[in-house]
Amino acid sequence: MKILVVNDDGIMSEGIKALADFLSIKHDVIVVAPDGNRSAFSHSLSIFKDIVVKEIKITDKYRTFAMSGTPADCVKFAVHYFKDIKFDLICSGINKGHNLGSDTVYSGTISACLEGNFFGIKGIAFSNYSHSNCDFNANIQTLERVFDKIVSISSPDYTLNVNFPNGKENGVKIVPLGIHLYTDNYIKTAEDTYQLVGNPVEEIEDENCDVAYAKKGFVTVTPIIYNRTAYKILEKFKDFNF
Repeated sequence: MKILVVNDDGIMSEGIKALADFLSIKHDVIVVAPDGNRSAFSHSLSIFKDIVVKEIKITDKYRTFAMSGTPADCVKFAVHYFKDIKFDLICSGINKGHNLGSDTVYSGTISACLEGNFFGIKGIAFSNYSHSNCDFNANIQTLERVFDKIVSISSPDYTLNVNFPNGKENGVKIVPLGIHLYTDNYIKTAEDTYQLVGNPVEEIEDENCDVAYAKKGFVTVTPIIYNRTAYKILEKFKDFNF
């Protein structure tokens, strides 16, 4: 397959190198990623802004490009720039830190793959549960076992959101999103300046969701679509008159 590899942690992150190295063993890989950290940039685009794109040499296994834009920018640019390449798949990550439940709304890792869906390209977003000391080698060992199966259930109609435990896994579960809330504290760092920090809220209402199974050491797989229409509500008001 021809695979575009992106992320939101930046071109020099350990996770993207581990993923691209693994994929390049059997596939044709091109890496296009932000030139620095773009975590929580969601699906933002650099509209009417200059975007700097530089090819950098990291390895002989694949070509690598650093962009000054966002993860979604990376995908949109790559699809247009490499017009002679028909990408079969977009792989994003491996992200440093989980993308579970409501995290997915803010995730640049996932939004990169959703941008690919707009172009009719399959997408798989990968994240490691831990925010520090990530064992990407363990994640790659899991991918060696399950990658082909994950690809077999992928589709341009949705993005597969995959979260690895940070180490040995207890199995793989295809599950819906849960709710992942944080304490959300704004710390004053200087005059008129604040920083958002916080820790996950531990309560889990639904045990059959990605948040619950990830905490138990499972690999979680969740199909995600960009269409946020509340169809049940739409049906409820189908005969409503203003």
